[in-house]
Amino acid sequence: MKKLAVLLTLILALSAMPALAEGDELVYGTATLTYAEFYAGDVSSVESFDAVTSATSGKAGTFQNGYTDFVDAETNKGGYHILGVANVNVAVAKADLEAYKAINDTFVESAEAPAQYKTVTIEDGKAVYSATNFAIAATVADAAIEVITDSHWGDYQVNITETSTAYIRNTREDGDFAVNSGIQGIIVETASGLKVGMEYLQSIWVQPWEISWNVSVNNAGNPEMTYDNMAELDKLMGETITRVLFINANDAYEYTFEGAYLPVMFETSLTVDDADYTAGTTAFASTNLPEDYQAEYSVRGLTVAAADGALSFEDALPGSYTLTRTDKGGKYAPKSASFTLTTDILPVEFDAVAQAVVPAEGADEALAAAFLKNIARVTVNDKTYNASGRSAVAIIDADGAVDTEAAVTQGRGADAVTTPIFAEAGTYAVTVEATGFSTPITFDVEIVK
Repeated sequence: MKKLAVLLTLILALSAMPALAEGDELVYGTATLTYAEFYAGDVSSVESFDAVTSATSGKAGTFQNGYTDFVDAETNKGGYHILGVANVNVAVAKADLEAYKAINDTFVESAEAPAQYKTVTIEDGKAVYSATNFAIAATVADAAIEVITDSHWGDYQVNITETSTAYIRNTREDGDFAVNSGIQGIIVETASGLKVGMEYLQSIWVQPWEISWNVSVNNAGNPEMTYDNMAELDKLMGETITRVLFINANDAYEYTFEGAYLPVMFETSLTVDDADYTAGTTAFASTNLPEDYQAEYSVRGLTVAAADGALSFEDALPGSYTLTRTDKGGKYAPKSASFTLTTDILPVEFDAVAQAVVPAEGADEALAAAFLKNIARVTVNDKTYNASGRSAVAIIDADGAVDTEAAVTQGRGADAVTTPIFAEAGTYAVTVEATGFSTPITFDVEIVK
């Protein structure tokens, strides 16, 4: 049976190749192709490929083989379009060479035949591209695959983590990775035989072990990009990934899996009201659930129960929480909503001798600890610094002490510039805000140099 399947695959691949006359001499070279041309014959459909639009120009030079309309930062300050792939190996019959050059003026002849290429023929004055003659450099069957929904980078994010191999770049530098910023494409294949081609900065990242995409029913991830090929991406919902092919210019790396299910998304909403942390209950709304959706609700760090629009909770402290709705049957994608449990109590004070934020006299120690844990922003004089997330600055440490040596670093490597926050002697007005605590603490810090 397996041999039959391989034979059928070979027959289908050959049938997808444009017809060459017997005895045709081939000329090899490289050309720039649109995504529809690049993925022709290799994916289930190329009908909905157009162009990926980026609202910014910051990543225009990320990929070595990107085909874009980027000119420079000033010309493209409103964004640019990613149109396809450059430096693709192609083979054309010598008899069609001049006609092909007239159609695609990016073609550059090569002295030698490449191991991996697409064949092009001229039909009715148009270039028609075959399925790729792939040169599989390695097949990996022991990599781990993880599916995440509603990530920043896409409605779906697939992470492939290697165990016994290290072909795919997963760092900031290309290094010795075989699959790196020179990647030309990725094909995601499912158990049903569906094959979908991925595109730069819509789905393919400079660390290509992460693959992501949106679907039209949600279309919330990676907001800087305007997607195309949505008709094919939508078909991935409810499918099971069994194979991912990473395509370089001269070879490809194949990863096979027992299966990673892509749960179905649908039009829905989930909202939760903020409440006082002592209330014990708050209102929530969950809409438009399919009849076969078996809803379960959970909140990390809280014991909760959800029924009839009421979310009850126990042993809560002020802070930010996330309610997650999951389908017990596993068919549908989970949905999450954030909410905040609050208090007017200020459980801390400033100890000027220790230069630290400490529990206030008579305050609940658990509340004081929650305040320190939940510090969100610190304002020094008129400058506000985030205490968490990217570009965070730790001015108040975990024990509440003021770090008088705290500094802000901008840039990387040799271009990094570090600026002390408490640069000079004097009095600094400090305000500390914590998530869930409506009252901030304000105090002065004396710096002696």
